[in-house]
Amino acid sequence: MDTSRSPLTPRGDKRVIFLAKQISESKDRKVPSILLALRPLLLESPASTQAGVKLRQEIWEYNLLRVLVLVLKQDYSIIDGQWETAAELAMVLSNATCGLNLKNVEQHQLEKDHLPKCVENILLLARHLCTIMSDTPLTQKKESSQLAISFKVVLDALVRLCSGYTFMTPSAISSQWLLQLLVSDNAVVTNITMETIEKFLRLDPNLLSTIEENTVFTLLDELIYKLTVNTDRSIAVAACRCLIKICDSQDKLVKSLCTRYVGLRPLLKRWEGKGFDRDLRHISFLLESGSASKAKSQRQDECARYIQAVWKGYSSRRKLQRANKAFSKFQKSYRYKLKKAKEEQVKLQTQYQSELYFQMKLRRQQLLRTLDERRLKTLEILPASQIENYLKKEKSVAATRIQTLWRGHRERSKLTERQNIAKQVHAAIIIQRAFRKWLEKTALSEQAFPTYLKPQGLTDARRTELIQQIGQWKEQHPTRIDSREELEAVHRRAQEMLARHYQSIRPYRKLEYQCENLMARLDTDMELIQLAPNLQEVTQKDVDMYSSRSLPIATVAKQQHNQTLLRLQQPWWKVLGMDDLEPNEEEKERIRAEVHLETLGI
Repeated sequence: MDTSRSPLTPRGDKRVIFLAKQISESKDRKVPSILLALRPLLLESPASTQAGVKLRQEIWEYNLLRVLVLVLKQDYSIIDGQWETAAELAMVLSNATCGLNLKNVEQHQLEKDHLPKCVENILLLARHLCTIMSDTPLTQKKESSQLAISFKVVLDALVRLCSGYTFMTPSAISSQWLLQLLVSDNAVVTNITMETIEKFLRLDPNLLSTIEENTVFTLLDELIYKLTVNTDRSIAVAACRCLIKICDSQDKLVKSLCTRYVGLRPLLKRWEGKGFDRDLRHISFLLESGSASKAKSQRQDECARYIQAVWKGYSSRRKLQRANKAFSKFQKSYRYKLKKAKEEQVKLQTQYQSELYFQMKLRRQQLLRTLDERRLKTLEILPASQIENYLKKEKSVAATRIQTLWRGHRERSKLTERQNIAKQVHAAIIIQRAFRKWLEKTALSEQAFPTYLKPQGLTDARRTELIQQIGQWKEQHPTRIDSREELEAVHRRAQEMLARHYQSIRPYRKLEYQCENLMARLDTDMELIQLAPNLQEVTQKDVDMYSSRSLPIATVAKQQHNQTLLRLQQPWWKVLGMDDLEPNEEEKERIRAEVHLETLGI
């Protein structure tokens, strides 16, 4: 390869000279590996510095840029590093080209010859990487990810080159190789390509006005196709963003979008709720308004509403936070005041108890002093012969008082134990009562059916009448049973039904017996009441005869008697509501105790 130096600069960077010498003496397969040595040199000297400009000019003068352009066409499958090396060389080419400061002839040569070849060779390299990625099986995920990284690096190198020379952006976006990358079936390639187009539009907002209309519509057709027919979410997101960027860069395309793609809005609903609703709404605004200015105003309104909603939420949360702090502060102060009040109350109670103890102690001392003074006065008054008897009497009274206090203390100390014993006795009584009831029920269930509960015997006349009725019924309803076994089975069922009837009728017979006894008792009481003498002629025998021996009945009678006396003593306007009044529990207990004592004769 020709790497001879131009006669304009007799001296230069030794590293560049050494690389040019190595390239001129090496074979074509080793040239890419040697050119990678330019990468650290370019990183050390950025294009914005004077040393970087000088370094890039020397690389241009030694024809290393031309070598880089030619090297990109090689097959890197047989070169060390393979396609990663190609991607790095593409980035080296873009870094070395950006920042050149050439004169008229060389600048014209750069713009007309070198830069178009750079763009074309980088896109060819990207196209070659796309083909390899499509042919790589899905099982080789590691190789596919490495190829995707290399493909992105290559397109980033193209963007870097176009950022330094923006007049090359129309030729790059209009290239047939870029359009082939856009229509690729590989999702990774498509996404990276659409991101690259979006970067081109950021570099030059007026880019679409400088290219042909057919190219613009081709891009729009492919983006709309990927947005409507494609099923991959990542591709749809990238196509949506790229479409929004195209419409923002040129307002005329919005009308074409509305007229050329009439049924686009219903197709966009399939992507709702997939994570890019804001971009979909922006496209919907564009389709509804028909112009970018109206869509921009609608989007500004939406952004204003969103900002207002965020601000209102923030202010509400801030107010709530302040309210929580105020409430916590109020609660803290209230608890502090409550604690202080409790401490004051405890302090006052302690002070009151101490004062009460002091007053009681003082009162005790005063009583003792008064008692001693009274005793001294008594000893002074009494004669000498009675003093000894007085002292003995004092001792006896003191001993009696001490014994009384001791007995009271002893009994009070045994009160808890006695209460526990009383509870145990009460529990034992309840258990015994329940056990006796259970024994009675068991014995009653084991007894035979009482004969007195059975119906009374039949008279001869009644028996004859029943026999006639049975005969008539048999004549009218002849039996269908012929064999003796069937008759015995029917008889057995009848006996079982009769036994069940007697078992179920027992409580009803018993209740009937009790009702008969009660009716007889009521008849007797009615006769006694009708034959009762007047109150003036009542004797003690009559009182004993008409008095009830039942404590509950006597209690109720006593209550009614007291209520009648109370009603007679009250004025008429107080008697109106006394019929519905019932005595309280204390009154009932008092009356029950009085009746019990009267029954016992106390």
